[in-house]
Amino acid sequence: MQTIANIDRRSILKTTGWVLPVAIIFPIIVHLIPPYNGIPIGAYLLPMFYIPFVALVWYRLPVAIIVAALAPILNFTLTGNPNWGFMAILTTELILFTFLAYLMLKGNLKWVAAPLSYIGAKVISSVLLLAIPILDTDPFNFFMGSLTTAAPGILILFLINVLAIKYNPTNN
Repeated sequence: MQTIANIDRRSILKTTGWVLPVAIIFPIIVHLIPPYNGIPIGAYLLPMFYIPFVALVWYRLPVAIIVAALAPILNFTLTGNPNWGFMAILTTELILFTFLAYLMLKGNLKWVAAPLSYIGAKVISSVLLLAIPILDTDPFNFFMGSLTTAAPGILILFLINVLAIKYNPTNN
């Protein structure tokens, strides 16, 4: 039994070892696109959410959680963006997003798990901003502004959701 657990842990770490760099580099590439209306393209497209979701569907929860927890911090370490407060919110949202998607993938909502999980994570993080105001913004405006800006990214999350489930290598 312990041998199986060690092999499983090693495979999780090995998979995370190559998925995590992709989750760090991909948003950096997206953010090389000039801002639109003064807003970074990442706020529109939500690239930080793609890789944790695909990791969740294809490689299981532990890989996705590690990627969701570490990618924003390591991205910040490399680029200095976003600021500390927003990085904390983004990390919280990614972890919440991953757990919510995990729950939805187990039920009848699997085909819309990614977009609904993003919205759910955004609701929770906005409520948390009421208790812990680490950003200088009104939580309601933060929530509404995020959803409005992220509409293209939410659509992309839906497409990734459908494709990740359809082409899941563990289902073949």
